[in-house]
Amino acid sequence: MDIQLIAMDLDGTALCPDHASFTPRLEAALLEAHRRGVSIVPATGRQYLLLPPPIQAMPDWADLAVLCNGAEVRRLRTGEIVSAHYMAAEELAPLIRAAEQLDIPIELSVGGTLHLTQACLDRERTIEGLRFHLSVLEQRGRLVEDMESFAAGAGRAFEKANLLGVTPAVWKELSPILETLPLSYAWATSASLEVTCRAATKAEGIRTVCRLLGVDMAHVMALGDSGNDISSLTAAGLGVAMGSAPAEVKAAADAVTASNAEDGAALAIERYVLDRETASL
Repeated sequence: MDIQLIAMDLDGTALCPDHASFTPRLEAALLEAHRRGVSIVPATGRQYLLLPPPIQAMPDWADLAVLCNGAEVRRLRTGEIVSAHYMAAEELAPLIRAAEQLDIPIELSVGGTLHLTQACLDRERTIEGLRFHLSVLEQRGRLVEDMESFAAGAGRAFEKANLLGVTPAVWKELSPILETLPLSYAWATSASLEVTCRAATKAEGIRTVCRLLGVDMAHVMALGDSGNDISSLTAAGLGVAMGSAPAEVKAAADAVTASNAEDGAALAIERYVLDRETASL
């Protein structure tokens, strides 16, 4: 298959379980793909300032990254914003009120910083599975007195909102509200949602990158493991889900590789990009 661009999710896909490094095998596969002229583009829910060291050290792949689930496309070297789709305060106000009524922690990302109230932070500390996220808040979290008042502050544009600890019962009440808003949303985990501008999805971000690089989406391989990757897996010429992905993510993909803990991303690149038949999925 003629893959000219690899659109690669990070957490749960390319990064090791430490959320900070690549395996040597993946590094070698990416380097070989790059040498063959394949563009490599991170497509992540992360903000620019939270990109991990392996990405910051290799900005010559294509010098582009899809960030905040497509809310931004930036140059890796300089951080220059190439394309952006942000949310306005009036779009977010009903979501903020719903989160407060349903006792769901909500965070608003502005300029790469996650803003939340003390009550939301206290609630997050009681939710299982948020150890890594809480470490992110230690780096890029900022407390605000009142979320709706903060959102209404002059000149603020919001990259994304995070809703955490969304149980099935809460989702039953929240989903009708979300459907009425001009926003996109995707499951980052089984209990956390990422909300962006309606025009912001990973697929749209990758399409922007393709236009800049002169690559057809048919020649893109997308790698991902979460609900926020479904749009890219279905839009790319080849969508590859990680073995650890939920069933709905695997169903959206053309192929399934091993988990990130088992070098699944490296295996997929070796097989579909480097044409190594020995690479078993």
